[in-house]
Amino acid sequence: MLRVGLLLVGAITLVSSNEELLSKTAAVDLVAPQSVLGKPLINQAAVINYINQKQSLWKAGKNFDDDVSEDYLKRLASARLPEEPLPMLKTDKSVTDDYPEQFDARNKWTKCPSISHIYDQGNCGSCWAVSVASVITDRTCIASDGKFTSPISAQEIMSCCTKCGYGCEGGWPDKAFKFYQKHGVSTGGDYESKEGCIPYEIEPCSHHVDGRYRNCKSYNTTATPVCRTKCSNSHYKVPRKRDRHFGYAAYEISAQDMKHELSHHGPVNAIFSVYEDFFHYKSGIYDHVWGTLKGKHAVRVIGWGKENGVAYWLVANSWNEEWGDKGLFKIKQGINEVRFEEYFMSAENKK
Repeated sequence: MLRVGLLLVGAITLVSSNEELLSKTAAVDLVAPQSVLGKPLINQAAVINYINQKQSLWKAGKNFDDDVSEDYLKRLASARLPEEPLPMLKTDKSVTDDYPEQFDARNKWTKCPSISHIYDQGNCGSCWAVSVASVITDRTCIASDGKFTSPISAQEIMSCCTKCGYGCEGGWPDKAFKFYQKHGVSTGGDYESKEGCIPYEIEPCSHHVDGRYRNCKSYNTTATPVCRTKCSNSHYKVPRKRDRHFGYAAYEISAQDMKHELSHHGPVNAIFSVYEDFFHYKSGIYDHVWGTLKGKHAVRVIGWGKENGVAYWLVANSWNEEWGDKGLFKIKQGINEVRFEEYFMSAENKK
Protein backbone atom coordinates (compact mmCIF):
# COMPACT_ATOMS: atom_id res chain seq x y z
CA MET A 1 0.00 0.00 0.00
CA LEU A 2 2.84 2.36 0.90
CA ARG A 3 4.49 1.55 -2.41
CA VAL A 4 1.26 2.38 -4.34
CA GLY A 5 0.97 5.68 -2.44
CA LEU A 6 4.51 6.61 -3.35
CA LEU A 7 3.84 5.75 -6.99
CA LEU A 8 0.72 7.98 -6.99
CA VAL A 9 2.63 10.86 -5.43
CA GLY A 10 5.35 10.41 -8.02
CA ALA A 11 2.80 10.38 -10.83
CA ILE A 12 1.11 13.57 -9.55
CA THR A 13 4.46 15.29 -9.20
CA LEU A 14 5.38 14.24 -12.75
CA VAL A 15 2.08 15.56 -14.18
CA SER A 16 2.48 18.84 -12.30
CA SER A 17 6.03 19.24 -13.58
CA ASN A 18 4.91 18.48 -17.13
CA GLU A 19 2.12 21.11 -16.91
CA GLU A 20 4.58 23.73 -15.69
CA LEU A 21 6.96 22.80 -18.48
CA LEU A 22 4.20 23.04 -21.10
CA SER A 23 3.11 26.43 -19.71
CA LYS A 24 6.66 27.78 -19.87
CA THR A 25 7.11 26.36 -23.36
CA ALA A 26 3.86 28.00 -24.54
CA ALA A 27 5.04 31.35 -23.14
CA VAL A 28 8.35 30.99 -24.97
CA ASP A 29 6.56 29.99 -28.20
CA LEU A 30 4.30 33.07 -28.10
CA VAL A 31 6.05 35.17 -30.73
CA ALA A 32 4.69 38.60 -31.65
CA PRO A 33 3.55 38.79 -35.30
CA GLN A 34 5.40 41.24 -37.52
CA SER A 35 3.69 44.39 -38.77
CA VAL A 36 3.51 44.60 -42.57
CA LEU A 37 4.16 48.07 -43.94
CA GLY A 38 1.15 49.32 -45.92
CA LYS A 39 -0.99 46.31 -44.97
CA PRO A 40 -1.43 46.51 -41.18
CA LEU A 41 -4.20 43.88 -40.95
CA ILE A 42 -2.82 41.26 -43.33
CA ASN A 43 -1.99 38.88 -40.44
CA GLN A 44 -5.17 39.43 -38.45
CA ALA A 45 -5.72 35.87 -37.27
CA ALA A 46 -2.19 35.65 -35.88
CA VAL A 47 -2.40 39.10 -34.32
CA ILE A 48 -5.76 38.42 -32.65
CA ASN A 49 -4.48 35.10 -31.31
CA TYR A 50 -1.32 36.74 -29.97
CA ILE A 51 -3.21 39.57 -28.23
CA ASN A 52 -5.67 37.20 -26.58
CA GLN A 53 -2.90 34.89 -25.34
CA LYS A 54 -0.61 37.71 -24.25
CA GLN A 55 -3.06 39.19 -21.74
CA SER A 56 -6.52 38.68 -20.24
CA LEU A 57 -7.78 42.23 -19.66
CA TRP A 58 -9.41 42.63 -23.06
CA LYS A 59 -10.58 40.60 -26.03
CA ALA A 60 -9.44 41.15 -29.58
CA GLY A 61 -11.43 40.19 -32.65
CA LYS A 62 -11.85 40.95 -36.32
CA ASN A 63 -13.23 44.44 -36.94
CA PHE A 64 -11.86 45.17 -40.40
CA ASP A 65 -11.24 43.36 -43.67
CA ASP A 66 -7.76 41.90 -44.16
CA ASP A 67 -6.97 44.15 -47.13
CA VAL A 68 -7.85 47.49 -45.50
CA SER A 69 -5.20 50.08 -46.31
CA GLU A 70 -2.89 51.75 -43.83
CA ASP A 71 -3.97 55.17 -45.09
CA TYR A 72 -7.58 54.35 -44.28
CA LEU A 73 -6.81 53.35 -40.70
CA LYS A 74 -4.64 56.41 -40.18
CA ARG A 75 -7.50 58.57 -41.41
CA LEU A 76 -9.77 57.17 -38.71
CA ALA A 77 -7.27 58.39 -36.11
CA SER A 78 -6.09 61.76 -37.39
CA ALA A 79 -6.42 64.15 -34.45
CA ARG A 80 -3.56 66.55 -33.75
CA LEU A 81 -2.06 67.31 -30.36
CA PRO A 82 -2.33 70.90 -29.09
CA GLU A 83 0.35 73.23 -30.39
CA GLU A 84 -0.22 75.53 -27.42
CA PRO A 85 -1.84 74.30 -24.21
CA LEU A 86 -5.26 75.57 -23.21
CA PRO A 87 -5.56 77.17 -19.76
CA MET A 88 -5.60 74.50 -17.06
CA LEU A 89 -8.85 74.21 -15.17
CA LYS A 90 -8.56 75.64 -11.66
CA THR A 91 -10.53 73.71 -9.10
CA ASP A 92 -11.37 74.50 -5.52
CA LYS A 93 -8.79 72.44 -3.65
CA SER A 94 -10.86 72.68 -0.48
CA VAL A 95 -13.52 70.54 -2.11
CA THR A 96 -12.94 66.81 -1.81
CA ASP A 97 -15.27 64.34 -3.47
CA ASP A 98 -15.89 60.82 -2.33
CA TYR A 99 -16.01 59.36 -5.82
CA PRO A 100 -18.00 56.18 -6.39
CA GLU A 101 -16.23 53.15 -7.81
CA GLN A 102 -18.45 53.31 -10.89
CA PHE A 103 -19.76 56.40 -12.69
CA ASP A 104 -21.68 56.59 -15.97
CA ALA A 105 -22.85 59.99 -17.27
CA ARG A 106 -25.71 58.26 -19.09
CA ASN A 107 -27.20 57.22 -15.77
CA LYS A 108 -26.79 60.60 -14.04
CA TRP A 109 -28.19 62.85 -16.76
CA THR A 110 -31.08 60.78 -18.10
CA LYS A 111 -32.75 63.82 -19.67
CA CYS A 112 -29.89 64.05 -22.17
CA PRO A 113 -30.13 61.20 -24.70
CA SER A 114 -27.11 62.49 -26.62
CA ILE A 115 -24.79 61.04 -23.96
CA SER A 116 -25.86 57.52 -25.01
CA HIS A 117 -25.54 58.26 -28.71
CA ILE A 118 -22.69 56.68 -30.69
CA TYR A 119 -21.58 58.85 -33.60
CA ASP A 120 -20.11 57.79 -36.93
CA GLN A 121 -17.47 59.95 -38.56
CA GLY A 122 -17.78 57.88 -41.75
CA ASN A 123 -14.82 57.54 -44.05
CA CYS A 124 -13.43 60.87 -42.89
CA GLY A 125 -10.68 61.91 -40.50
CA SER A 126 -13.05 64.11 -38.51
CA CYS A 127 -12.77 62.52 -35.06
CA TRP A 128 -11.45 65.86 -33.80
CA ALA A 129 -14.66 67.67 -34.83
CA VAL A 130 -17.13 64.87 -34.03
CA SER A 131 -15.78 64.33 -30.51
CA VAL A 132 -15.79 68.06 -29.71
CA ALA A 133 -19.32 68.57 -31.07
CA SER A 134 -20.58 65.58 -29.09
CA VAL A 135 -19.04 66.88 -25.84
CA ILE A 136 -20.58 70.33 -26.44
CA THR A 137 -23.94 68.70 -27.22
CA ASP A 138 -23.92 66.74 -23.97
CA ARG A 139 -22.84 69.66 -21.83
CA THR A 140 -25.31 72.09 -23.38
CA CYS A 141 -28.11 69.68 -22.56
CA ILE A 142 -26.80 69.11 -19.03
CA ALA A 143 -26.50 72.87 -18.37
CA SER A 144 -30.13 73.33 -19.48
CA ASP A 145 -31.33 70.47 -17.26
CA GLY A 146 -32.51 68.61 -20.34
CA LYS A 147 -34.47 71.49 -21.86
CA PHE A 148 -32.09 71.84 -24.82
CA THR A 149 -31.43 68.51 -26.54
CA SER A 150 -30.52 69.57 -30.08
CA PRO A 151 -27.17 68.24 -31.39
CA ILE A 152 -24.33 70.66 -32.09
CA SER A 153 -23.00 70.51 -35.65
CA ALA A 154 -19.79 68.55 -36.12
CA GLN A 155 -20.18 69.37 -39.81
CA GLU A 156 -19.84 73.11 -39.24
CA ILE A 157 -16.77 72.70 -37.03
CA MET A 158 -15.11 70.41 -39.57
CA SER A 159 -15.89 72.46 -42.69
CA CYS A 160 -15.95 76.06 -41.46
CA CYS A 161 -13.13 76.23 -38.92
CA THR A 162 -10.21 76.35 -41.33
CA LYS A 163 -7.84 77.27 -38.49
CA CYS A 164 -8.90 74.14 -36.61
CA GLY A 165 -7.61 71.66 -39.14
CA TYR A 166 -7.98 70.08 -42.55
CA GLY A 167 -11.52 68.74 -42.50
CA CYS A 168 -11.47 65.03 -43.33
CA GLU A 169 -7.67 65.01 -43.12
CA GLY A 170 -7.51 65.72 -39.40
CA GLY A 171 -7.49 68.62 -36.98
CA TRP A 172 -7.05 70.04 -33.48
CA PRO A 173 -9.77 69.49 -30.84
CA ASP A 174 -8.43 72.37 -28.72
CA LYS A 175 -8.82 74.79 -31.64
CA ALA A 176 -12.34 73.47 -32.21
CA PHE A 177 -13.23 74.35 -28.61
CA LYS A 178 -11.77 77.85 -29.17
CA PHE A 179 -13.88 78.17 -32.33
CA TYR A 180 -16.96 77.31 -30.27
CA GLN A 181 -15.95 79.93 -27.71
CA LYS A 182 -15.24 82.73 -30.21
CA HIS A 183 -17.57 82.14 -33.16
CA GLY A 184 -20.28 79.85 -31.83
CA VAL A 185 -21.58 76.73 -33.58
CA SER A 186 -24.94 75.91 -35.15
CA THR A 187 -27.03 72.84 -34.48
CA GLY A 188 -26.84 69.78 -36.72
CA GLY A 189 -27.52 66.07 -36.31
CA ASP A 190 -26.40 62.89 -38.02
CA TYR A 191 -26.37 62.21 -41.75
CA GLU A 192 -29.86 62.67 -43.27
CA SER A 193 -31.32 63.13 -39.78
CA LYS A 194 -33.07 66.41 -40.65
CA GLU A 195 -32.00 67.60 -37.20
CA GLY A 196 -30.71 71.13 -36.73
CA CYS A 197 -29.32 73.68 -39.13
CA ILE A 198 -26.29 71.88 -40.59
CA PRO A 199 -26.48 68.08 -40.25
CA TYR A 200 -23.46 65.85 -40.90
CA GLU A 201 -23.03 65.36 -44.65
CA ILE A 202 -20.87 62.25 -44.68
CA GLU A 203 -22.68 58.95 -44.94
CA PRO A 204 -22.20 56.42 -42.13
CA CYS A 205 -20.41 53.32 -43.30
CA SER A 206 -19.37 49.93 -42.03
CA HIS A 207 -15.75 50.35 -41.00
CA HIS A 208 -16.01 46.76 -39.92
CA VAL A 209 -16.89 43.26 -41.13
CA ASP A 210 -20.50 42.30 -42.00
CA GLY A 211 -21.94 45.69 -41.05
CA ARG A 212 -25.42 47.02 -41.76
CA TYR A 213 -24.11 50.10 -43.57
CA ARG A 214 -22.42 50.43 -46.93
CA ASN A 215 -18.78 49.37 -46.73
CA CYS A 216 -16.49 52.34 -46.15
CA LYS A 217 -14.11 51.09 -48.82
CA SER A 218 -16.81 51.67 -51.46
CA TYR A 219 -16.12 55.40 -51.22
CA ASN A 220 -12.54 55.60 -50.10
CA THR A 221 -11.84 59.21 -51.10
CA THR A 222 -14.26 61.31 -49.05
CA ALA A 223 -13.71 65.00 -49.69
CA THR A 224 -14.38 67.56 -46.96
CA PRO A 225 -17.80 69.16 -47.59
CA VAL A 226 -17.90 72.90 -48.20
CA CYS A 227 -18.65 75.34 -45.39
CA ARG A 228 -22.34 76.20 -45.36
CA THR A 229 -23.19 79.87 -44.87
CA LYS A 230 -26.90 79.02 -44.61
CA CYS A 231 -28.72 76.09 -43.07
CA SER A 232 -28.43 73.04 -45.32
CA ASN A 233 -31.48 71.43 -43.72
CA SER A 234 -34.54 72.86 -45.48
CA HIS A 235 -36.78 71.46 -42.74
CA TYR A 236 -35.09 73.64 -40.10
CA LYS A 237 -36.73 77.05 -39.87
CA VAL A 238 -34.27 78.96 -37.63
CA PRO A 239 -31.75 81.00 -39.70
CA ARG A 240 -28.10 80.09 -39.19
CA LYS A 241 -27.20 83.52 -37.84
CA ARG A 242 -29.74 83.04 -35.05
CA ASP A 243 -28.76 79.44 -34.44
CA ARG A 244 -25.44 80.10 -32.73
CA HIS A 245 -24.34 78.44 -29.50
CA PHE A 246 -21.27 79.73 -27.69
CA GLY A 247 -18.81 78.47 -25.13
CA TYR A 248 -17.54 80.72 -22.37
CA ALA A 249 -14.07 79.26 -21.85
CA ALA A 250 -12.06 76.36 -23.27
CA TYR A 251 -9.69 74.59 -20.89
CA GLU A 252 -7.60 71.51 -20.15
CA ILE A 253 -8.31 69.19 -17.23
CA SER A 254 -5.66 67.39 -15.22
CA ALA A 255 -5.98 63.66 -14.62
CA GLN A 256 -6.37 64.43 -10.90
CA ASP A 257 -9.38 66.70 -11.55
CA MET A 258 -10.94 64.54 -14.24
CA LYS A 259 -13.45 62.67 -12.06
CA HIS A 260 -14.70 65.88 -10.46
CA GLU A 261 -15.12 67.56 -13.85
CA LEU A 262 -16.79 64.57 -15.45
CA SER A 263 -19.20 63.86 -12.61
CA HIS A 264 -20.18 67.52 -12.10
CA HIS A 265 -20.22 68.97 -15.62
CA GLY A 266 -20.43 66.09 -18.07
CA PRO A 267 -18.40 64.26 -20.74
CA VAL A 268 -14.88 65.35 -21.63
CA ASN A 269 -12.77 65.19 -24.79
CA ALA A 270 -9.58 63.10 -24.78
CA ILE A 271 -6.77 62.58 -27.30
CA PHE A 272 -4.63 59.44 -27.22
CA SER A 273 -2.12 57.44 -29.23
CA VAL A 274 -3.56 54.70 -31.43
CA TYR A 275 -1.52 51.55 -31.99
CA GLU A 276 -2.38 48.70 -34.33
CA ASP A 277 -3.87 46.49 -31.64
CA PHE A 278 -6.57 49.07 -30.80
CA PHE A 279 -8.29 48.44 -34.14
CA HIS A 280 -8.93 44.85 -32.96
CA TYR A 281 -10.63 45.84 -29.69
CA LYS A 282 -13.87 43.98 -28.88
CA SER A 283 -14.41 44.15 -25.12
CA GLY A 284 -12.69 44.49 -21.74
CA ILE A 285 -10.13 47.02 -20.51
CA TYR A 286 -7.74 48.01 -23.28
CA ASP A 287 -4.01 48.30 -22.74
CA HIS A 288 -1.46 48.35 -25.52
CA VAL A 289 0.28 45.02 -26.15
CA TRP A 290 1.16 44.91 -29.86
CA GLY A 291 1.81 46.97 -32.97
CA THR A 292 3.20 50.28 -34.12
CA LEU A 293 1.82 53.78 -33.66
CA LYS A 294 -0.76 54.73 -36.31
CA GLY A 295 -1.95 58.14 -35.20
CA LYS A 296 -3.85 60.16 -32.61
CA HIS A 297 -7.55 59.82 -31.95
CA ALA A 298 -10.05 62.16 -30.26
CA VAL A 299 -12.92 60.62 -28.29
CA ARG A 300 -15.55 61.39 -25.62
CA VAL A 301 -15.06 60.15 -22.04
CA ILE A 302 -18.39 59.42 -20.34
CA GLY A 303 -17.48 57.58 -17.13
CA TRP A 304 -15.17 55.35 -15.15
CA GLY A 305 -15.23 52.08 -13.24
CA LYS A 306 -13.30 49.09 -11.97
CA GLU A 307 -13.30 45.43 -13.03
CA ASN A 308 -11.39 42.71 -11.17
CA GLY A 309 -9.42 45.37 -9.35
CA VAL A 310 -8.42 47.24 -12.54
CA ALA A 311 -9.60 50.85 -12.88
CA TYR A 312 -10.72 52.14 -16.28
CA TRP A 313 -12.20 55.09 -18.17
CA LEU A 314 -15.43 54.48 -20.10
CA VAL A 315 -15.21 56.03 -23.57
CA ALA A 316 -17.50 56.56 -26.57
CA ASN A 317 -15.80 56.12 -29.94
CA SER A 318 -17.00 57.57 -33.28
CA TRP A 319 -16.77 54.50 -35.54
CA ASN A 320 -20.49 53.67 -35.03
CA GLU A 321 -22.04 51.09 -32.73
CA GLU A 322 -20.72 48.09 -34.70
CA TRP A 323 -17.16 48.63 -33.48
CA GLY A 324 -15.88 47.48 -30.10
CA ASP A 325 -18.37 47.10 -27.27
CA LYS A 326 -21.40 48.60 -29.05
CA GLY A 327 -19.33 51.65 -29.97
CA LEU A 328 -17.73 51.99 -26.53
CA PHE A 329 -14.40 50.96 -25.08
CA LYS A 330 -12.72 50.86 -21.68
CA ILE A 331 -9.11 51.84 -21.16
CA LYS A 332 -6.79 51.51 -18.16
CA GLN A 333 -7.00 54.41 -15.74
CA GLY A 334 -4.28 55.97 -13.62
CA ILE A 335 -1.18 55.02 -15.61
CA ASN A 336 -1.54 57.33 -18.64
CA GLU A 337 -2.05 54.32 -20.91
CA VAL A 338 -1.13 55.31 -24.51
CA ARG A 339 -1.00 58.95 -23.26
CA PHE A 340 -4.76 58.87 -22.64
CA GLU A 341 -4.58 61.09 -19.53
CA GLU A 342 -2.42 63.87 -20.99
CA TYR A 343 -5.01 65.77 -23.02
CA PHE A 344 -8.39 66.01 -21.33
CA MET A 345 -10.24 69.16 -22.46
CA SER A 346 -13.63 70.79 -22.64
CA ALA A 347 -15.38 74.16 -22.61
CA GLU A 348 -17.77 75.90 -20.27
CA ASN A 349 -21.15 76.79 -21.74
CA LYS A 350 -22.00 80.48 -21.98
CA LYS A 351 -24.85 81.24 -19.58
